[in-house]
Amino acid sequence: MNQPEWWLLFFVAIVIGYVMGRRDGRRRRRRSEENLSRDYIRGLNYFLNEQPDKAIEIFVKSLAVSEHTLETHLALARVFRRRGELDRATLIHSNLLDHPTLPKAARDDVQVELAQDFLSAGVLDRAEEILQQLLERGSRHDAQVMRLLLSVFEQERDWHSAINIAERLLNTDKSAAPLLAQYHCELAERLLGQKENNAARRSLRRALQLDSQCVRASLLQGKLELAEGHWEAAVRALRRVRRQDAACFDEVLDDLERCYKELDRLEQFTQYLGRLCVEAPSNAIVLKLAERLRNQFGDQAAALFISDHVKANPTLQGLKKIIEIQARSAGSQDPLAVLKQLADQLLQQKTLYQCRDCGYETQRRLWQCPSCKHWGTAKPHPHRDI
Repeated sequence: MNQPEWWLLFFVAIVIGYVMGRRDGRRRRRRSEENLSRDYIRGLNYFLNEQPDKAIEIFVKSLAVSEHTLETHLALARVFRRRGELDRATLIHSNLLDHPTLPKAARDDVQVELAQDFLSAGVLDRAEEILQQLLERGSRHDAQVMRLLLSVFEQERDWHSAINIAERLLNTDKSAAPLLAQYHCELAERLLGQKENNAARRSLRRALQLDSQCVRASLLQGKLELAEGHWEAAVRALRRVRRQDAACFDEVLDDLERCYKELDRLEQFTQYLGRLCVEAPSNAIVLKLAERLRNQFGDQAAALFISDHVKANPTLQGLKKIIEIQARSAGSQDPLAVLKQLADQLLQQKTLYQCRDCGYETQRRLWQCPSCKHWGTAKPHPHRDI
């Protein structure tokens, strides 16, 4: 046990002495103080002898259960839960619930804590059972209970149940809308995998109604319309990504180019890229425009365009593209091939995505951060365009 937790439990012991010292009746108070003193000395000896487990057991047993001491019990159980000693936290909460005189409001408090014990332990069925019962009865904890239920359903990947609870939460908490949009996207991905495209399309429309800035919904819409050959609809969905989050737009350039090609409007796509390069260029947009220029005007025009950009914004990606173009026209490609290989290796070492809330880094997009559990916070790394 680390030092801060020792002092916290030592403080709990002092609180016990104070609470037990106020037992009604002078005679009973004297007897309680004598009993407590013995327990207190025993517990303190265990602490001094570096036997905190036995000390905690003594303190818990010596503390009577009442509405006045409830918070002390709960605080001690939270310490156990933070330490990962979930069996002890669960035992404290179960003992509290077995107490016949515990008021209803206090019983609700304990059940919420017990559900969190089971949730932390991964015993999802028990956590869900307790939380559903609390929600059916109704209490001042309803919003917290619904949030905890959402955590259960997220781990179970039960998106229908998650959507039902999140819709209910939305009635009192409008900040739940982006979360609900993510659940609809999860459901849409599952439906797409089952070839239920119309149902997936409805889920994505609902996601965008809930959160007009939901990049994920637009990406999935673009994927769906591409798969069905609805090129105009795909263009609308993919171009929407830039308005929602410009950092994510680079990822759709290839699909967007394909749509314009299928529509026989590649010249319009080139013009669109040109406007973007003037407004707010990214390396991916510059490279894509260079590729279009090479197709229309040849390698030299593309190399000059990229060179101008790299001079102002030196990046490995730009250097790699110049090497590729020069290698195609060079008589001996060996030195350029070595440089290209080096650039490839350096680019592969880069972390591609980073959670904007906790900083978690990964090389593939994760819509829910594995670290902080927040949704939609993983964005292309701010230093990805090296």
